[in-house]
Amino acid sequence: MQDPRASHRPTATFDFEGTGDAARHWLDQAYGSSLGLRGPMGQVRHRRTSTDGIDVDHLLVDAPLTFDAEPLPALVVVDVLHGGIEYTRSGATDQAVDGDTLLASGWGLPFRGSGQGYEVRNTSVSVEMLDAAIRDIDPDRTADDLAFERFVPHSPEAGARWRATLDEFRASAPVDDAPLLRGSASRLLTYTLLHTFPNNIVRGTESGDVGRDRRDASQSTVRRAQAFIEGRAADDLSVADIAAAAGVTPRSLQYAFQQHLGCTPLAYLRRVRLDLVHRSLRTGTVEAVSDAAVRMGFFNPGRFAAEYRKIYGENPRDTLRRATS
Repeated sequence: MQDPRASHRPTATFDFEGTGDAARHWLDQAYGSSLGLRGPMGQVRHRRTSTDGIDVDHLLVDAPLTFDAEPLPALVVVDVLHGGIEYTRSGATDQAVDGDTLLASGWGLPFRGSGQGYEVRNTSVSVEMLDAAIRDIDPDRTADDLAFERFVPHSPEAGARWRATLDEFRASAPVDDAPLLRGSASRLLTYTLLHTFPNNIVRGTESGDVGRDRRDASQSTVRRAQAFIEGRAADDLSVADIAAAAGVTPRSLQYAFQQHLGCTPLAYLRRVRLDLVHRSLRTGTVEAVSDAAVRMGFFNPGRFAAEYRKIYGENPRDTLRRATS
């Protein structure tokens, strides 16, 4: 069993650290449902940050457990940082390990599963945020109409886009006196969720968005740009290329990314590429770190390694070595 405590990242400050019944009660309260947790539990660590309808949790469980949960009041996306976890819901079973992303469940669906000790980032999206995002896509529908066709991203690039958007959302950390910025970031993250997992509201494609709202610095502009980046992450892209695909001027694209993501389009593209490199190293689908890095446009080994360590807490060679050992 891989010990999730073996992370090289700095020690975090947690809202809760405990074991046994105290840990079970804490997590039931945190997720607003009976999770049916069974097992020794071991040491459980949990921390939550909340922003306008979005809760982002850092959760570590260092012993085997099983769960048989009742439906949750929010939609929860699980990003596995270390270890492994399995979910079964609506007849579908999905397993996730380091670097993978999946949905814990759909709306109103109970779920069950197990883990052997893991560290995850759980993002809970409220029904209010989903209602608002769905109305923008289809005014005649709400979260009650949302049904997922699968509970995993429709492509590796879509998963990378979700994780990159969430990283930017967390890094921007809008302050309390900027409610418009907070709401904008939360809405964009919710849009990204809907465009990541196949569902009946958005069926894995954003081509229809091209003919829609072309207002400067709009969230539609950002979504169209994200879709283009998702499909062309390995290509030599300029701001002008991305702007043309989004149907706006380069200046409008820059404004849109700064307003809604707090970064430049090229910084976002670089983060998506870094995530895809990490995935190829984690799965051992490349023979050398340099092959994966150069394929995604990282030609400066020193800078690439520094960026990689900052995000993933280890050297890229260590990730590949673990995958091939």
